[in-house]
Amino acid sequence: MPRHRDPQGSDAPISKEPTYSLGAVARLTGLSPHVLRAWERRYGAVTPLRTPGGTRRYRESDVARLRQLRAAVQAGHTIGEVANAPAEELARRLELSPALPTPPIAPLLEAIEQLDAATTERLLGAQLAALGPMRFVHTVASPLLHAIGSRWEAGQLCIASEHMASSILRSLLGGALRPTSAALQAPPVLFTTLPGETHELGSLMAAVTTADAGGHPVFVGGNLPVAEIADAADAVGAAAVAVGVCHGNGNDSANSLGALRAALPLRVKLWVGGPGAGALALPPQVSHISDTGELERKVALLVERGAPS
Repeated sequence: MPRHRDPQGSDAPISKEPTYSLGAVARLTGLSPHVLRAWERRYGAVTPLRTPGGTRRYRESDVARLRQLRAAVQAGHTIGEVANAPAEELARRLELSPALPTPPIAPLLEAIEQLDAATTERLLGAQLAALGPMRFVHTVASPLLHAIGSRWEAGQLCIASEHMASSILRSLLGGALRPTSAALQAPPVLFTTLPGETHELGSLMAAVTTADAGGHPVFVGGNLPVAEIADAADAVGAAAVAVGVCHGNGNDSANSLGALRAALPLRVKLWVGGPGAGALALPPQVSHISDTGELERKVALLVERGAPS
């Protein structure tokens, strides 16, 4: 197997896994570069590869372990206790640890049911400011939308309340969709939904997650004809198109994805995610994004390479 040589002369095997820079791993794990270096030097938590020039390169398995270690530390364990623990022991410790508190959504649901737009916006805005875009999406917006959907299906919430909440969330998330100047130099990722798919908040939340991970999202709304999606991707020079599917309508969604894949150049990747995506029979060369972690990893590789991943 080919090998990298580090500055001290020791060899490290080239990984078949994708690899990430120190900065990308900091974004993916939420650990600062200083902490990453300290955990490596003092505790041997991970052993990244080294390029011939001595630059750290982290494998996907390193990223997964660092995320596990961060969760263990957040749960109250010291890094010295867990740095060299096997993955199975880390998982067991995390299972036994009390769950981190999540922001309450009951006051939000009460305001939404009462059509109290001012209180709804104030509560959501405060949580967005306190948590930051990515954690807000995971711990507030996603569970709130799920609760709203469940109550609407049960007849406990009127359509006007659902529309009001969606409008406020869309406005707040749109304001959070501000890539950094550095991210604007990265290859764009176009976010949208297929024709007939009017639920666009999932795609907007994925775009916000991408921006917070250092990527360059371009959100163009939902319910777009296939030809319009392809034209928009060409206009912005997209390296990937990310399509959200909330309620997939079987063959229609699959056929639209096939038509979109055919309309896009092969160099442009086509990603599909959302609660309705898993049940679709995806055409060749269309990737299913199962969760936000996978989206963040793909975005990190896109930023690193400046080309589709």
